[in-house]
Amino acid sequence: MMLKQVDFFEELESKGISISHEQRKAIENKLNEIMDYEPKIGIFGKTGVGKSSLCNSLFGKDICPISDVEACTRNPQEVIVGLGQKGLKLLDVPGVGESSERDKEYSQLYAKLMPELDLVLWVIKADDRALTSDEVFYKSVVKPHVDEGKPFFFVLNQVDKIEPFREWDEDKSEPGPKQFQNIHRKIEDVATFFGITASRVIPVSANEKYNLTKLVDEIVFALPKEKKLTVFREVEEEHQSQVAQGHVKRSVAEVIGDTIVSVVETAGRVVEKVVDRAIDFIEKLPIPRLPWGRGKSSSGGCYITTATMQFLNKPDDCYELNTLRKYRDNWLANQSDGIELINKYYEIAPKLVDIIDSSSNKDEIYNQIWVNYISKCLKFIENKQYSACKELYIEMVHHLESEVTSVVA
Repeated sequence: MMLKQVDFFEELESKGISISHEQRKAIENKLNEIMDYEPKIGIFGKTGVGKSSLCNSLFGKDICPISDVEACTRNPQEVIVGLGQKGLKLLDVPGVGESSERDKEYSQLYAKLMPELDLVLWVIKADDRALTSDEVFYKSVVKPHVDEGKPFFFVLNQVDKIEPFREWDEDKSEPGPKQFQNIHRKIEDVATFFGITASRVIPVSANEKYNLTKLVDEIVFALPKEKKLTVFREVEEEHQSQVAQGHVKRSVAEVIGDTIVSVVETAGRVVEKVVDRAIDFIEKLPIPRLPWGRGKSSSGGCYITTATMQFLNKPDDCYELNTLRKYRDNWLANQSDGIELINKYYEIAPKLVDIIDSSSNKDEIYNQIWVNYISKCLKFIENKQYSACKELYIEMVHHLESEVTSVVA
C-alpha cells in the first residue's frame, strides 16, 4: 500500500536478502493487515459513571451503546462487526446491578464478548461505595480472561469529586494535597476489594482531563505490540506522551522485523539490523504519519465543523458536533465513496481552517459556514436526508477551496 515510502526492500537487498515478488506482496499484505486493524475496546461499568465523557475525552468520539442485549447474547460477533467504523470501536456494555433477571442476561453478554475485545476498561465512579455487583461480575466473568492476559484496567473516574472536593485546583486541573491522599486511599481500597494490584486502578477525571495521559500510557504498555499503534493513533493528541509515542514506534519496528522473519528465512543478526533501520526511520515520523496506517490528519490542525462550533462558543461534545460525528461514522463511512471523502476532508480541512483563522473577516466566514451549510446539514440529518447532507457538505468544501481561499489570499 505505502511500503515504497520506507525503502525497506532496498535495505534488505543491501543486506544480501533476496526478496521475490511474492514475498514482497506477502510482507506488504501482512503489514497492511496489522496497521489497518480496528481495535475493539469494551467499556464496562454502571450507568452514570461517566463512560461517555471518558471516551470523548480520550478518543474524541462517541461510545457505541449495546441496546438489544438478548440479540447480542445470541451472536456477539455480529455486535462487534456492526458497531463503529474503521479506526476504533468502543462498546458500551450495559451496566450491572439493575436487577437479577437483567444481570443474568448481562452475564451471558459479558462472557461472549470478552474473547473478542482487545482491551477492557471498567469505569467506577470515585465516590461510589456500592461495588458488590461490580465485584460479582468481575470475579465470575472478567477475571478468568484477565488471568489469561487480557489487558484490563479499573478506571476511577470523577476523582475531582473526592473529598475535600473544594481543594481541587481548577487552574492546574489537579487535586489538592489532602484530596490527593484520599484519592490514593481510594485506589488502595478498590485494589483490595477486587484483589488486584493498585497499578491496575487508574484515577482520572474525564471532565477535568486529569491523568488521561497516564491512562493512555498504561493502555499502550499493556497491549500486544501489533495493536499498540492502532489504539494510540486514535487517542487525542494532547494525551499522547513522548514516552508512549517512543514505545509505539519501537513496537511498529519490531512488528516489521517479525513480519520479515515470518516471510524470509534469514539470520537473526541481519533482521536486527533491518529493525534498527526501521526504528531510525520511524522515530523521525509523527505518529499520525506512520506508514500503512490511515490514522488522523497529519497536519494536527482543526476541522471546519469544530472551528465553526468554537466560533459559536460550543463545547467539543455539543449536540451539533456529536450529530455530525455519528453521521460520519454510521452512514457516510458506509457509502461506496465515504472513506475516500472522509480522508480527503481530513487532508484539506485543517489547511482551510488555518487560512480562515489568519483572515481579517474570519468571523464573517464562520458565520456564513454555519448559516449556509452546517445548520442545513444538521436539518438534513434530523430528517434522515443523508444523501442531501453529503452533497451539501461536499459543496461547502469546494466553496471554501475556491472562493474563500482566493478571497483570503
